[in-house]
Amino acid sequence: MKKLLTLTALAILIAFVGCEKEVSLETPDVSYTLADQGGTLALEWDEIADADGYYIYADGVKIDSVNTTSYNATTPAALYEVSAYAGDQESGKDQIDCGAVETPSIIVYGSGDPAPDHPSGFGFTSSGSATTYSISDQSNWPLIDYWIHSVSADEQEFASPHQGGQNGFNDEVNTTKNSGLTDYDAAKICDAPGGYTAPTTIVSNAVYYFWIDPDNDGWGSSNDHFGKIQVVGVNGYAVTLKIAYQPIAGLRWCVVK
Repeated sequence: MKKLLTLTALAILIAFVGCEKEVSLETPDVSYTLADQGGTLALEWDEIADADGYYIYADGVKIDSVNTTSYNATTPAALYEVSAYAGDQESGKDQIDCGAVETPSIIVYGSGDPAPDHPSGFGFTSSGSATTYSISDQSNWPLIDYWIHSVSADEQEFASPHQGGQNGFNDEVNTTKNSGLTDYDAAKICDAPGGYTAPTTIVSNAVYYFWIDPDNDGWGSSNDHFGKIQVVGVNGYAVTLKIAYQPIAGLRWCVVK
């Protein structure tokens, strides 16, 4: 009988030791700031009770784990997520949507095009979509972020709105830079400030980075915006563009959602 009780106690002890304590993990509440002139998304969250650490996901793929409450994301992605874990248990994920908004195709015409209804300017809505504007209608001028200037019938260039008309369409100084790439998807992060110009000669198939700097005061995270433009084709004055706009002010990532 004594032997039976000993075996029973041993079995209970083994069962107790083998059972992992169940914990209820809260979902981290993630916020962010920008660093490295918009090249780094610095994630932060409060400590989660009972957590052993935190998993970091980029575009749905677990890329790292940390035991601190911050993480410097330097790999451009459209979505970052953070969860807490304890053993093999995991909380829900909080996410930061950092994807660029894509406009698959718009046609913008060089300013030398003789048709008055052909739009030569373009800008971005509050949602990040690109839309075209006629520069012949002065009511459109405050909305223009870029326009296409015709050097000749065979040469077009991206120009800043402050370079339009006699006194500028508006006073924004917005610039572009040839990335040296022709693969749109390979362009994942715009270059840091430096080397951006206006105007910039348009080359068919080239991918350009753009920097909207309304106050012309250098990089900032208040109202600067970055993105990429691919020149899909040029047919005389008509220029077909594919554009991705980063809604997070100051962030240079241009991975499409």
